[in-house]
This record gives sequence, structure tokens and C-alpha cells, in this order.
Amino acid sequence: MSTPRRLSKLFQLLFVLLVFGVFAAVFCQAWHRPTVYQMEKRCQLVHLEAVGLTEDNGDTIYRQVLSDCTWSRPVCAVTARQTPFIVELDGHPIYSHTPGAFDHGSTVHWVPLPSEDLTGKILTVYSPSSNLTVLAGDHNDLILYYRDANAPALLFALLFFLFGIGILLMSLTARLVLKRTRPWTLRYLGVLVLFMSLWVASDTTVAQMFTGRIAVMNVLAHYTFMALPYFLVQFFRSLMEQDSKYLQVLSWLHLADLSVSGLLQALHVATLSQMLLLTHSLMVLTLASILWILLVRRNSEFRWEVRIMLCGFGLLGCCSALGFYDYYLLSGDWYVLWLSTGMLLFVTSLLAVAVCYVYRETVKASRLQYYQKLANTDMMTQLQSRTAFEDQMRQSSVLEGSCACLMMDINNLKEANDTMGHIAGDELISDAAECVLDIFSPLGDCYRMGGDEFVVLLENISEAEVLASLSRLELAISRKNLTRPFPLSLAIGYATAYCAPIELMLSEADQNMYQKKRQMKSFAAG
Repeated sequence: MSTPRRLSKLFQLLFVLLVFGVFAAVFCQAWHRPTVYQMEKRCQLVHLEAVGLTEDNGDTIYRQVLSDCTWSRPVCAVTARQTPFIVELDGHPIYSHTPGAFDHGSTVHWVPLPSEDLTGKILTVYSPSSNLTVLAGDHNDLILYYRDANAPALLFALLFFLFGIGILLMSLTARLVLKRTRPWTLRYLGVLVLFMSLWVASDTTVAQMFTGRIAVMNVLAHYTFMALPYFLVQFFRSLMEQDSKYLQVLSWLHLADLSVSGLLQALHVATLSQMLLLTHSLMVLTLASILWILLVRRNSEFRWEVRIMLCGFGLLGCCSALGFYDYYLLSGDWYVLWLSTGMLLFVTSLLAVAVCYVYRETVKASRLQYYQKLANTDMMTQLQSRTAFEDQMRQSSVLEGSCACLMMDINNLKEANDTMGHIAGDELISDAAECVLDIFSPLGDCYRMGGDEFVVLLENISEAEVLASLSRLELAISRKNLTRPFPLSLAIGYATAYCAPIELMLSEADQNMYQKKRQMKSFAAG
């Protein structure tokens, strides 16, 4: 590295250190300024603990004597996981709950308490479950409590939402780049991440702050969670060059799970919560199947992508195991967070693989376009090749509207080759093609059919415009001949029609061209 560049980098480093130093000094000054306003600390919430069991039916008793309670809107909040409970105040029942078909595991029941002074009164909750969470306090304090308690889940939901939108935007960009190739890989991944966002958001108690339709939140949370494995399977299927029948069967199983679970819920045979065991089993089977496919392909040409996904699978498996353990054996409060953490890490690995995949497909598409251009372009004249003409015939063999077909042939090319060499003959072909391109490329398609023959196809053009273009072509050839040692001359025949087949017009133009060539030879001989 040269001395000026070293000095430049040194000065940049010193400048950056100076900026950080000044920022630290200003931040410390601001930190030590006196507090202008400090929010008043709110009254502490009352947490009801389990104190024993009832003698008659063995229900768990949650009890607390309320003291110094100056709440403007007193509320008792009970979180029950599909279990009945009764709330009493000084021995008088004020609320009872029996689980319904749409009960949610994290549903919070808001029980209003009398607005009079509650000091010294006894708040009691009876339930068969020993895992209830019972809180009492002011309505606003409880909202802030649940907001803070669900802050990590809301953060995950926001991250998943932004992640999903970003991936779908990448999919749109890839679609524009790949043209005909649809980047389903990024689309499936984007939808998967958006469903994660919706599941995490609807599975928290914060959703109850915005809507009282807890049953709707319950259905939304269950269905988005059950749909996640389906989009995961579709993502991996889109990555594979040959579709896997096993993954195809798994995708159908997940669709069946969604259908059967909803049907049983609608018929009141089983709830969505009760069907979660089947969903969890299918999810474990899906993860194990994809893991097995990755292990089989770990030494393939895509080994780096496979290793990245295996790392993501390992992290997802650990977090899922902790989440299932918390859901089935503990309180289930950390279930969503464990699964969200694992999914975030796993999605990050999938995104890295998807980006590599789209990049590889982009390179393939670019190469394919390049090779197609080579095949469809005559490199000597830059006209379209005979291959391109045949492709046009296969795609659409009829010219639209008022159309024209022009056939052109260079006169005296053999004489130029014999007297001045093949290089002069090639220059004659190149100059002719240049004139044809200049005049007709803005109007239609120009082809070199081989040797010294050119074809021009024109659509939605009148015969007067064709004749005007031919006059401009003659003028361009005359100008070109001013600097040429061997004059350039073209025999041109054309045919005009309305919505006519290319083959018939080409035959007519070819006959007119040879007739024109004979006339030009006769004129030159005479």
C-alpha cells in the first residue's frame, strides 16, 4: 500500500475515533443532567398464590386478602388453560367459567371487581388446575403488565413480519430478473415467515387488547401454526431439481391435518387445541424427513447449502424440544418464545440458501439468454439468424394486420469474391446488412437466411410505407458506394397482404426478387 493511502486510512481511523469520543462525552453530559419528569410508580399488582385444596372435590384454592387497594378500575385477571374456575369475593361468587370449544391456552379472563373500597376483602379462585395465573389490580396496570410480559413475543412477530415482507420484495425483484422463471422458493419462504408473524402475534394475550373476539384469535393462532409445515415442505420441494414423492405426500398430510382439524372443530367432535398433538407429530415427522434428505445430500454439489440448513435444523430442533417440553410438562408460558427463537434462526439459514439458489438460477438464466442470443443472432451481420426465423415461424406463422415480406439478395457477390477475395465479399455482406438494419430494424424483424440472402418481416404497415422505406434503402446504398471499391447492389422483391401466412408471402417475395434480379442482369447486359 502506498504512503498516501496509508496516511488517508490513518486519518479516517482517527476521525472515526474522534466522532465516537465526542459522542461519548456528550452522552455522559446528557446522562448526568437532572431528571425533568419521572413517571409515578404504579400500585403493585396482587398475585394470588395457591394456598391448598378444597375438602369436597380437591380443587386448588387461590386466595389473597386485599389491602391498601386504591384502584380506579379494579379487575381480577385469570389465565386458564382450558380449565374451569370460580371467582369469589368474600365468599360470594362473582364469576365462573367453563371451557368451551374455542378456548385458548393463553386466554385471559377479565373479571371486574366492585368499585367500592376492597381493603380487607378476601379474593378467592377455585379451579381443578394448579397452573392458573391469577392477578388483581387496576385495569391499566394489568394492561401494562401483559404488554411487558408479551414484549418478546411481539418483537418476534415484528421481526418475522419485516423479514417476510423483505423476502417477498426479493422474490419480486428476482421475478423481474429471471423473466420467465418464477422464483417460488422465495415466495414460499416469504409466506412461511409472514404466517410465523401472524401466529406469534395472535397467540399472545396482547391480541385481546385490540379485540374481544378471543375465539377468532384462537382459530387464527391454530390455523397459522398448522399451516407452517406445509409451506416449509413446499419451500424444500421448490429447491429440488426433481420433485420428491415423499415430500409431496407430506404436503398432502398437512393439508389433511388442516381440513380434518377444522371439520372436527365445526362438528364439535374435537377442538383445535386437542388436535395439536397430531400437528406436532406431523411437524416432527416433517422435520425428520427433511433432515434425512439433507443428510443424504450432504456430499452433493450443494454441500455448502446443505450444511447451512443442517445448522439451522440443529438450532430449530433444540429450541422446538425446549418449547414442546414447556408446553406439555410445564406452564407453557415460554412455548411460543422457544419456537419463535428456533424458527427465526432456522429461517435465517433458509434465507441464506434461498438467496444462493436465486443467484444460481439468475446466473443460469443469464447464460441461457446469452446462448439464445448467440443462436438467434448472425454474428457477422448482427441480423437475426435463420434459427430465429424458424423460431418465429413456430411461434406465429401469420403476420398481423397490413403486412409485408421483403426478400433481398446481393448482386455480383461471386464476382467480388473472385476478383477481390473473400474478405471483400464479407465486407459487401456486412455493408448490405448495415443498410438493411438502419432502414428496417425500427419497423420490423430483419434476418440473414444464409449467404447473401436477407428477409424482412413487417407488420401493421402500408404498401406506401414499404415503398418509402425501399427508397431510403436505395439512398443508403448509394451513399455507401461512394467509399466502396466494389459497388453494392441488392435485388429486392416484396409481397404485401393482410393477415397472411409468412410462408406464402415469403414464396411470393422470393419469386419477385428473382424476377427483379433477372431484370437487373438484362439491364446490365444491354
